[in-house]
This record gives sequence, structure tokens and C-alpha cells, in this order.
Amino acid sequence: MVKVILYFQSPAKTSAPGKLAGVLEIAKRIGWHVQTIDEFPTQTRLRELVEFWHPLGAIVECGKESATVDARQFDMLPTVFFSHDQQTLPSGSFSVTHDSAETARLAARELLMTRFDTFAYLPHAEPHHWCTVRQKAFIAALKLNGKRCRVFAPQAVGDATKRQHELRLFLRGLPKPCALFAANDQTAAEAITAARFEEIAIPEALAVLGVDNYEPICEHTVPTLSSIEPDFRRGGNLAALMLLARFRAKEGYQGKRHHSFGPFRIVRRASTRLLVQTDKSVLEALDFIRREACNGLTAARVARLFPCSRRQADIRFRKATGHSILDEIHAVQLDRAKQLLKDPNIQLKAISDFCGFTNPNSLRKFFKRTTGHSMRAWRAANRTAATGSPGRIGSPRQPRDR
Repeated sequence: MVKVILYFQSPAKTSAPGKLAGVLEIAKRIGWHVQTIDEFPTQTRLRELVEFWHPLGAIVECGKESATVDARQFDMLPTVFFSHDQQTLPSGSFSVTHDSAETARLAARELLMTRFDTFAYLPHAEPHHWCTVRQKAFIAALKLNGKRCRVFAPQAVGDATKRQHELRLFLRGLPKPCALFAANDQTAAEAITAARFEEIAIPEALAVLGVDNYEPICEHTVPTLSSIEPDFRRGGNLAALMLLARFRAKEGYQGKRHHSFGPFRIVRRASTRLLVQTDKSVLEALDFIRREACNGLTAARVARLFPCSRRQADIRFRKATGHSILDEIHAVQLDRAKQLLKDPNIQLKAISDFCGFTNPNSLRKFFKRTTGHSMRAWRAANRTAATGSPGRIGSPRQPRDR
């Protein structure tokens, strides 16, 4: 008999795909079939789905729609709520959420390093619990470091055009230079648009940082958008493992009913990249390296972006960044290798194919020389994506590294 788990998500499918990927990773190991349902059903509709699929349980990925999801109607089957406001969940509910406060603190640390004296927070256009948490934590982190934060508080609500007009006035009135943290990437993109129309230079006069690392936005704003990427895959792992723990314990579950996951990394793009002397060729080279380093990119190819000799290109790059073009390529490749090592489903010998190395041996030598550890040892020490919290919510048996 097939063991089915229902995964409910918004029909708009706007949430990060890493959440579902994390659930599927655990499901594959324990023999579940995850059936996605692109709606938040009425109680009648949910009953029909349960009768059709006979599921073991459900994971409800609420996202921005958490305020519209009635958690009580899921009482008919074991359920874990993903990204739902804890304050509005019924007592005893199981949930997994992103640690928005920790993400805001990371944003504060990142933006404080710009050495700007002015800071601002841009809330989402709609009220969300995670937005409020980020705002409070960001302000608190700045206050701890002797800085104050200006918060955009528009008069117009529900009118995107009026909001954009007010945002332009807000940015115009900020003391410059200013570092701005936006509730998410969509909100950060609004700030970049407003800044362009106000002819505010980014990042020299206004550094902008978003959340989610949603590439369709981040890679297509002008300039490209720096963003904090939450560990969505880890969140999906936790949701599936919590559901598994409920099945194993049945009515005797004594573990935690809420788990959270933090930020995974900061993807630095042009909106926060400050150079001692702004060099457009260096900015173009940095973006090019970030996009192509893992596709066999060479320093010589990057140097061709400069209107000068290769030697002069490397001198200009080193003057602006403090390291060589090749060092930057290697840094991006190393970051990618570490990301892949955290996924136990990827064989060690296959990782080089995704990092721009000609063969596995070249990557192994580079990794050992750079980190001081073998890839196998680093994976063992940093495997977090699929192990969950064994002492608390349980985990399936892990295969040996290959």
C-alpha cells in the first residue's frame, strides 16, 4: 500500500521550491508519496481529498496566505503547518517556521559593515507576522550598535501606485548614504525602482538588501539585488521529520511541537557591493563571475571584460576587491561545492561537474588545500540538511557517503 502525504500549497505557487524539495528528500528515504495540492481546501473539499487519497497526514505550506488558512479544519488528520503564524494556530498544533528574527540580525550585521550611519527598514505592502518580526529584530540589532532605524510608513494602503510615490519621497528624504533592509525581495525591488526614478545611486548612496534570494527578481533588478537566502530545504526536512515523529509516537508524542530554521547564506550582488573606488568593469566582472564561475570560467575570459591588458585588469580588480580575479572565481566555486556537500543525495564524485572543475580529483585537491579538510570529512561535520534533530524529532537511517 502506498503511503501518501498531502502537501498543500498556494495555487499561485509563489513559495520557495526548496521547501517542497526538503519534504521530498525525506519522503524518498522513508517511502512516502507526496501528493501536492495547489489549493487551501474548504472542510468539505478536504474531506473528499482524504477519502480519495487515504493519506497518513498532511503538510500545509501557508506562506503569505497563512492568515486565510483555517488550521482547525485539518484536525481530521495529522498535520504540520509550514510558515504559519504561531500566534494564530490552535493550541497543540505542529509547525515549522523561518526564524525571521535571526535573518534580521544577519541583515543588520551585513549592513553595519557598510559603515553607513543611516539605516532604514521597508515593510511589505501587506501586513504579515514575519514582516513585523523582522522589523523589530532589525531595529533592536541596530540599537544595540548605537544606530537608529527609519521605517517606511505609507499613508496609502492597497494602492501600489500611491505606495511607490510615497516610497520615492521617503528615499529622497533619507540622509545619505543609507543602508536599507527590505522585508523580502519583492519589497526590495520596489525600493530599487523608486531609487532609480529619484536618481539615487545604488549602492553608493543607498545599499539595498532583501530576503528570499528569489532569482527571477534578484537577477533582473538594475542593479542586481543582494539577498539573504533562508534555509528552505532545511525547513522542508524539519516539516517531514516532525510528521514522521508524530506517526512513530502516535498519541504519546512528547517532543517539541514547533521547530524553526534560519538563514542559509547571503548572496551578495551589486545592490550592496561597495568598492573603495567604483570601477564599472570590476562590478561587471563580479556579476559575471558569480553567474559563470561554476561553468568552467577562466580568469582570462573575465579579463576580456576590461578595456585593458589582462595584467592591468587583475591589478584593477585586486585594487577594488583586495584579491585576484582567480581568487574570486575560486571563492564562488568553493561556496557552491559546500552547498552541494550538504545534500547527501549527491555523490562526491559528481560534485565537480557542478562547480566548474574538469574532474573530481582537481576539486578534491582544491577543497583540501583551501579548507584543510577532505570533502568527505567536511560533509560529515556539516551534514544538516537531512539529519534533522535525531534526539528530538527522529530521522530516517542515513546512507553512507558515496
